[in-house]
Amino acid sequence: MKKVFLIGSDSINTEIRELLKNKADFAKNIESAEIIINTTNYPSSEKSKELKFIDSHSAAHIPVFSSSLCETAAEQCTLLVYPERLIGIGLYDTFSKAKRLEIAPSKITDKKILKNAENFFNETGILYSIVPDRTGLIFPRIVAMIINEAVQVYSEKISTRDDIDTAMKLGTNYPFGPLEWADKIGIGLVYNILSAMQLDFGEDRYRPHPALKEMMLLNKKFYS
Repeated sequence: MKKVFLIGSDSINTEIRELLKNKADFAKNIESAEIIINTTNYPSSEKSKELKFIDSHSAAHIPVFSSSLCETAAEQCTLLVYPERLIGIGLYDTFSKAKRLEIAPSKITDKKILKNAENFFNETGILYSIVPDRTGLIFPRIVAMIINEAVQVYSEKISTRDDIDTAMKLGTNYPFGPLEWADKIGIGLVYNILSAMQLDFGEDRYRPHPALKEMMLLNKKFYS
C-alpha cells in the first residue's frame, strides 16, 4: 500500500481516509509520502502556502494531487519549483458519493508521474476520468450553476426551498436537490467556483447570485 500524505480541508481529508481505508497508509510526515493530496480549494492564500510547503518538503518525483475547483492546475503550477508533478483533482465535501473522480493534468504534467498516479487509483479500485484543466472541472461546474439558478428562484420567492429540491430530485433523479446540495458541498465553495469561472471566462452567466454571497458571508445554510 502506498503512503499518502493529506494536507488541507479537515472534512475532505476525513472523507479520503474513509475512502482509502485498508487501501493506503497515511503518512504523518510529508517526507515519507509516496502520494501527496492537497484538499484546499480556497482561499487562494492558504492554497499557495500549502503548495509551497509541499514543494519544499518533498522530492520532485512524488505525484501531487491538488484540488483544482477554484484554481486550475496550470494556475497552481506557477507557484511550484516542480510543476510537472502536479495533477488537478476535483475534491469537495461528499465527493466520494460520486461514481468517479475527475483528474486534470496540466499540459506540462510529466507522463511518468501521471502514470504513477493512475496506477495508485487502479490499485485502490477508485474510478476516475481525465478531464480538461479548466476552472470548476466538469461535474462541480455544472452543479454550481444549477445551485446558482435555484438560489435565484428561491430568493425571488417563486418557490419554497423544499419544493425546489423535491422538483429537481423527482424530475431529474438527482440524489439531492440543488439547495440541499449547496449545504453539503458548502455554500462558500459554490460561490468561489462561480466567482472563479466568471473571472476566467468573463461571462455574466457565471456571476454568483447576491443571495449566495450573503449566505456565505453570514455562514448560513439553506437547511439549518
